[in-house]
Amino acid sequence: MAKDKENDKDKDFCDLLKRYPRAIVHLRSQVRKQRFGTILGAGISVDFGAPQWDKLINDIASDPAVDAKDIVEGRAFKGMAAPYQTEILYQKFRGKFYENSTDLSPAEQLNSATAEWLTICQKYLYKTPPIDLAAELPKHPYMEELIPLVQNSALTVNFNFDDYLERALAERKRNKDKSNRGFEVVTDPWPQFRRQDCVIYHIHGYVPEGLMEKTVDRFVFSEASYSKQYVGSRGHDSSFLLAHLARNTCLLIGCSLEAELRNVLMRGAETNPGNFHYYCHWIKNQEALSEVERQLISETNFKVYNLITLFLTSSEVRLLLKLINEDAISDGKLSDLATRSATPLQYTFYMTGSLGVGKSTTTSHLRNLNVLDEWLEPRPEVLSIPWDKLTDEEKAFADNWIADQFTQKNDTLRHEKRAVISVVDRPPLDPLVFTPNNERSAKAEFLANHICPDDGNGGYGIEKGVVILLLGDPKELSSRVRATGRQKYTSDKLDDMQKDMRALYEPMPGTVTIDTQFMSIAELTKRVAEVIHRQKYEPADLTKKLRSYIGANSEFV
Repeated sequence: MAKDKENDKDKDFCDLLKRYPRAIVHLRSQVRKQRFGTILGAGISVDFGAPQWDKLINDIASDPAVDAKDIVEGRAFKGMAAPYQTEILYQKFRGKFYENSTDLSPAEQLNSATAEWLTICQKYLYKTPPIDLAAELPKHPYMEELIPLVQNSALTVNFNFDDYLERALAERKRNKDKSNRGFEVVTDPWPQFRRQDCVIYHIHGYVPEGLMEKTVDRFVFSEASYSKQYVGSRGHDSSFLLAHLARNTCLLIGCSLEAELRNVLMRGAETNPGNFHYYCHWIKNQEALSEVERQLISETNFKVYNLITLFLTSSEVRLLLKLINEDAISDGKLSDLATRSATPLQYTFYMTGSLGVGKSTTTSHLRNLNVLDEWLEPRPEVLSIPWDKLTDEEKAFADNWIADQFTQKNDTLRHEKRAVISVVDRPPLDPLVFTPNNERSAKAEFLANHICPDDGNGGYGIEKGVVILLLGDPKELSSRVRATGRQKYTSDKLDDMQKDMRALYEPMPGTVTIDTQFMSIAELTKRVAEVIHRQKYEPADLTKKLRSYIGANSEFV
């Protein structure tokens, strides 16, 4: 495996970048902004010899102190969920332990039984004899690439009991951590952390290979303990996980989507519909799943759990971890890979629609992306007045102020050289809709001269991007706008505005139209997110469209 890592080829990076370009761009951007975290499952420890859940349960059942091999071989037991299975084993063990410890008080029996149960689980959690982690670490398919991302993240959620990650971190300390441990382990997420980075939250408890290293204050390994963790007395811990999911973009590695994790993800999707996470669905090879299977899995994970699914082999997980880490793959190198694979690294989506259609509200749910608001400065009062009610002086002021706002946003997009997905509240062509027919040609020229002046020497243009046009019922739109105090925007006026927007944008390649009627904001946000994350990226040429109105007749064409 170490030799394979050294032989990572540019072609392999190009292939992965071509398959999942927006995922890599988004994750890389979130890593850079320190809004990234990993959620780790049993899959990351398997290569160190940690057992899969089924084997662990069978090994524990075979222990003389448990003596439940006949139970695990029964049909009823095999049909049970894993937490329920471990609860049965624990009850079997505890009954036998109590029978043999009648000389102890009830409190002594409980504490002694808990300690003995923990020792039994620890015995089968780690290989015998213990592995030499320093020697095994380079052989792991992607741990070396995972470590720097964990070190530079504020929090890593670990569903495993074992300490393989912590021992790997100790082997690969950063220079700044030479005088300290280099990480912090917590099982209770609510007290303030001592560190600002590299905090490892073992959500189900932490059972280090040497039990003397840390007092085990939590061990979620049975039906009863799972109930406490997610529903009962410790149910508030899932609230912490929900808050973490809301504030960050997470990459799930080595995880199986078991009921408890699915429930948390589903609740997160309901409360924060625009924030999506990435799930590494491990496959042995690319032939392991058919295209139909991949499509169905991806669709379900996206629509139900807000997960974007990446089907990856172990070696491809390693490539992904390198591509999203600018310390491993520089911006210049990534640019070269993108050029070779004919893959864009900047993705721009313009949100537009009539007043009151929910455009800005929907955009506010997508702040895990690079969002450019409708206005970058406080909006002047004159913009609340319908265009046909403004004086010539007010129109001139509004024109210049709006053009300056669009220029600033376009300059921000033009000057961005790093990989990024941007969502822009209103494209620069929107002012044409608010302009009378006989003034549109002059307005188009005015906007072009402000936003993308061309002196005949090869000027720059408006950044290309997908236009997402939102439509709604004019009567409902009017009621929303009137609630903000703008009483002059009647349903007829908004209907005309919507018709003009459709005439302006719908004939243009690169426009996606979404009818928002009967959709909640959460449903609309998910539909927009689907366009951003999953739909084919075909950007509109807004410069060409704008210039087509200069000197043309007044009607939209």
